[in-house]
Amino acid sequence: MYTVMGNIHIHSTYSDGAGTIEKIAQAAAKRGLDFIIITDHHTLAHLPEEGYRHGVLVLCGSEINVDKHHYLALNITEEIPADDENPQAVIEAVNSQGGLGFIAHPFEKGSPLVLNGIVFPWLDWQVQGFTGIEVWNWCSQFRDGVQNLWQAFYYAYINPEAPITGPCSEAFARFDAITQTQKITAIAGSDAHDWHIRRGPLFRRIFPYEYLFGTANNCLLLAEPLAQDTATAKAQIYEALKLGRVYFVNRLAAEADGFSFTVTDGHNTACLGDTFVFNDRTKLKLACPGKEAHRLQVKIKRNGQTWYETAACEWEKKLEQAGTYRVEIRLNNKPWLYTNPIYVVDSI
Repeated sequence: MYTVMGNIHIHSTYSDGAGTIEKIAQAAAKRGLDFIIITDHHTLAHLPEEGYRHGVLVLCGSEINVDKHHYLALNITEEIPADDENPQAVIEAVNSQGGLGFIAHPFEKGSPLVLNGIVFPWLDWQVQGFTGIEVWNWCSQFRDGVQNLWQAFYYAYINPEAPITGPCSEAFARFDAITQTQKITAIAGSDAHDWHIRRGPLFRRIFPYEYLFGTANNCLLLAEPLAQDTATAKAQIYEALKLGRVYFVNRLAAEADGFSFTVTDGHNTACLGDTFVFNDRTKLKLACPGKEAHRLQVKIKRNGQTWYETAACEWEKKLEQAGTYRVEIRLNNKPWLYTNPIYVVDSI
């Protein structure tokens, strides 16, 4: 498999972001990203700007809905009206165009110092047909951590990483519950805006694009190298997202070069998003090359529960039963790397 890395959930000057798509692509190139996905609010006016810029594949979608039920709609060509009260209608409209959709920042808590504490939650969990859930939204988590003026100053000027604790536990729990009955995909989103904040004589850019492109990014597993023509490359990115061939990594902790997580029986091998039929030779294999084992905290999750823990940077372990298996890793006690599941089943 071939790994490409990119950032999802980005806002530009087409909605409430501070940067043009050209400037955003430049920032992505400086950070070594392979692709970015722009998701401006309620518009596809940026769609003509799709394509390779500065060596980065720029894709354009839309973030739909206003006060709640924010939905990231990808691979669509016609704008979809907001419907806060009926998110199922939005999901179906995206699907009717052959698009993909991700529930955005479903459990954000908000801050009294930002937007007067307003949040944009996802409340309707009876919906069907969505591609996946944004289980980690970097900017939402940062905002949730700003609960007083002291924290606002400290996080904005001294330690912007301090409120970042890893993927939202409620969102991942919901994801795990759903994956017991159907396949969906977990992603990380930056929610990048490059906020320009001015308070009297004080001015601060909160999370410039280039900074966020060095935080939580999505690594996609492709069967072939990323194509150089836009249409083929676009199809590759969206196919990997649809299949769940995704893990996301916090680059502030470390890069994830060479990481792998597979299930094998010596003859057949499954990667993220795949289904594997359990037999008495089935085992998990994990590798984090170049990392010091004593700095790792590796948890293997089975059906959402911690099944095995290790500090090894390369290991394999025989499985005793079927289940939905994924990986969570902290490095130097920082949230680092999280995978989508491999689905080990008794039969198909």
